Amino acid sequence: MPTNVGAKVATPVAVSMATPDDIPALIPLFWEAFSGPGEATFPHTDGGRAWLERSFRNFLGLPSRYRPESKVPVVRNANGRPVSFAIAHVVRPAQSAVGGSWRRRWGAADDIPGVSEERLAGFFEPLARPHHLSMGKEGHVYIEFLTTKSTQRRRGYATALVDWVARLADDLDYACYLDGGGRGMGILGRAGFVAHDLGSKYSDAPPPCVPMVRPRK
Repeated sequence: MPTNVGAKVATPVAVSMATPDDIPALIPLFWEAFSGPGEATFPHTDGGRAWLERSFRNFLGLPSRYRPESKVPVVRNANGRPVSFAIAHVVRPAQSAVGGSWRRRWGAADDIPGVSEERLAGFFEPLARPHHLSMGKEGHVYIEFLTTKSTQRRRGYATALVDWVARLADDLDYACYLDGGGRGMGILGRAGFVAHDLGSKYSDAPPPCVPMVRPRK
């Protein structure tokens, strides 16, 4: 059988789990995703850093029955520094990832100067309604955040992270949910996500995102 000896074989993208030692590298990546107007909600300040450090320690800490178990898969550069990461939550049937539950996942901010709980609630809570209308009380994996450093994009890192979370959902026999919109819709489609039409359930105003659901396999 003839072979193309000159063909390049794509190197698989390695995905590993973040550790507390990675937190100083994860915060600038998060901030890059929320530069400009997003800084009003996620300030690039000492207070904003303190809140994100608390949040990441929540994600990377011991599981609690009071909140979904969080996973932070990362893609690293040659020096081992994270350049792309996701925040995903395993939402069991008895747990909630909607309404004010963001405080249990991310941590409260009322004791941190310069970080507004009102602005955080204004960001997280509108996204909770389409999430709840799409998933109800069904157990699922929720991809809450996904980003890649701007200089490292178009290398398959986001695809690798979405695929990693999708495999996790399959292993649990769960569906997967993500607040879609903007870049990355093609990646989601290839991973099996479909836009969930809320129809008359959301008739008062357009939802703030495109609810994307990957059904159970």
